[in-house]
Amino acid sequence: MNDVVIVGGGPGGSSAAIGLQQQGVRDVLLLDRAHFPREKTCGSGLSPSAIELAKVLGVSEELHQRAVALTSVKIVTPQGHAMVIASNAAAVVLLRAEFDDMLHRRALALGTQFEGGVRVAGLVHEHGRVVGVRLSDGTERRAKVVVCADGAHSIFSVDRRPKRTISTLMGWWEGVDFVPGQAEMIFDKNLMPLYGWLFPETKTRVNIGICMDGQGTDGEKTERNVREVFAQFIKDHYETRLLGASQIGKLKGHPISYTTWVEACAVPGALYVGEAARVTHNATGEGISQAMQSGLYAAETVADVLAGKKTEAQAWRDYTWKHRKRFTAGFLGGHALRVAVRTRVLDGVATVYNQPMIRRGVVRLLGSALAGSAVKDASATA
Repeated sequence: MNDVVIVGGGPGGSSAAIGLQQQGVRDVLLLDRAHFPREKTCGSGLSPSAIELAKVLGVSEELHQRAVALTSVKIVTPQGHAMVIASNAAAVVLLRAEFDDMLHRRALALGTQFEGGVRVAGLVHEHGRVVGVRLSDGTERRAKVVVCADGAHSIFSVDRRPKRTISTLMGWWEGVDFVPGQAEMIFDKNLMPLYGWLFPETKTRVNIGICMDGQGTDGEKTERNVREVFAQFIKDHYETRLLGASQIGKLKGHPISYTTWVEACAVPGALYVGEAARVTHNATGEGISQAMQSGLYAAETVADVLAGKKTEAQAWRDYTWKHRKRFTAGFLGGHALRVAVRTRVLDGVATVYNQPMIRRGVVRLLGSALAGSAVKDASATA
């Protein structure tokens, strides 16, 4: 029996593994259906929060060596007004295959055991608590605690609330004209209250994508076709710039599951991490930094229980409240940003953006809402 079994080797699971090793919990087994490095569909942007957490996890130096620094963000409103906000390299872009592998290697270097190419079929219960996982081949991996970090499609989730999701679709191109170091966020009318983007991944390659609500205002699954919406987005904003560019591979997408009030992230014997607990941002779709932080919270919580510092019941309650204290304000801010986009507040802000006093306030508020931390004023506007 292991002390801890972690299901899912993404940012949440690998961060939990690293955190456990840093807390002195050595007997940790990480499971994933893939072998690393593995492909992962994502816009690949890493926020200031993710960069700060990379320091805690011991991968900061490698991250900065390999990532593309974002020096500015161009925001286009639904009415076509544009603002450029300096990010001063507070955010970066790195392919998820590379970033996830970076965290994975760090976890293994610290002593985490790993089994790749395995499928977890379910949790093993005994006497009302989780005592391990059952693999698709019928074998079991027993543990004192199981950490479920298996993402938006978590097969373990006990959250019975109606699921709110964001649909995404993206593609990659070489040879597109873009401003080096500048991310583009376009709050297109067809995507309201969400947005489309262009992220530079290398000196010549960009990632262009969209995110849109997976449900309508009535809460029912949207009937809109994400590929048709994407095609219209490309036509409206990037058709000319893509002339002569070469598309790399196929379009790819994935769902994002989110909540405002975090709950159902702990049961006897198991914790839920990151998107398995719906811990993602409802306005930007960001989930990487949230998963990393959630994984570190799980590591701290499990270490306290194994060391006898807290009872499991108390530690599990504290784990839930740590998430609420850390993320609820930001998630409420995401809803405010959604309202600002829908009600043309964002357009109004853009029309007066060039006034210096107003610009400073806009940069602090809007930049913080989008990036997760304060940013400075930009010297350029568009």
